[in-house]
Amino acid sequence: METRKLGRTGLDVGVIGLGTEHIQGGPEAHAEILRLCAEAGANYIDLLYIEPEYWETFGPVLRPLRDHFVLAAHWSSGPEYDLGFCERTFENVLAQVGNDHVEVAMMTMIDDGDRREAAWREASLERLRRYQEQGRVGYIGASAHDPDVAREAVEGGWVDVLMFPVNMVWHEEAKQQALYRACVEHDVGLVAMKAYHGSTLFTVNGKPSGITPAQCLSYVFSLPVAVAVPGPKNVDEWRSTLSYLEATEAEKDYSSVLGDFSSLVARQCVYCHHCLPCSQDIQIGWVIWHLDQVANRGLDQVREWYQGFPVKASACIECGVCMERCPFGVDIPAKMKEAADLFEAVS
Repeated sequence: METRKLGRTGLDVGVIGLGTEHIQGGPEAHAEILRLCAEAGANYIDLLYIEPEYWETFGPVLRPLRDHFVLAAHWSSGPEYDLGFCERTFENVLAQVGNDHVEVAMMTMIDDGDRREAAWREASLERLRRYQEQGRVGYIGASAHDPDVAREAVEGGWVDVLMFPVNMVWHEEAKQQALYRACVEHDVGLVAMKAYHGSTLFTVNGKPSGITPAQCLSYVFSLPVAVAVPGPKNVDEWRSTLSYLEATEAEKDYSSVLGDFSSLVARQCVYCHHCLPCSQDIQIGWVIWHLDQVANRGLDQVREWYQGFPVKASACIECGVCMERCPFGVDIPAKMKEAADLFEAVS
């Protein structure tokens, strides 16, 4: 596998890495996927989960292969984000990986909630630098979805690694392109999450789009990305990602996709947020994302998440401005009605 430098860390990483968020099937599936990683040279592993009960099953399958991997363990993830919780769970992960050391400590979603605040950031950085002094953390990274917040982290010099969504949806978006340039200028290792945009690039309104994993990855690797971390649900999906390594140049060619992207994903929301701002302050893309998650996560779970929206979909006045802005022709008022009916109905 091709390797690239992870920015100023100097670490060599295979261009395909592993996101562990969505793997189903228990220890057997984890063990097989990690074995395939080691064989293929997919050595960068993003460790999102920090809960002790998760590590009771994942730790034993990771430790025998530990020396093959560059590990990014998350600082803050899950139901809580106070510093005491972060430190307790991070200590547990360090104990479980096998050598009390991770190459990257990844501050999770620094553009969300209290984690946007300078006080939380500075306190977290102080503690993580203490781990560096102890030799238990190599480098400090952060994940984000907001390009402005991510760029501030990169240009502020307080992260060595940035994990950020990189995929065809954001092709030629000015803020994303500026962020990529900032990573190059400041020698920050760019880790591409959501290379498949949560698999929405493969299926449009229940039908195959014709876009392939090889095309998606080839596009990502054309940018100044050190490593992409697709998150497979199972072994078959992981094999599909690794098939990129055997793909021909013709199979990797994404030029036809970019040339016809709008028609390929017509009437499918890709959460690009071009529809915003909404006159009623509805977070339109995230509402539709919740609708799309019901099939995978279950209605009860997604309805619980939805309750956190300060403005619900039922606030839609069907003004139509969002549809004028949408590049893909999504019937947004219909989606808002569907969300209100599904998530707000009194049971």
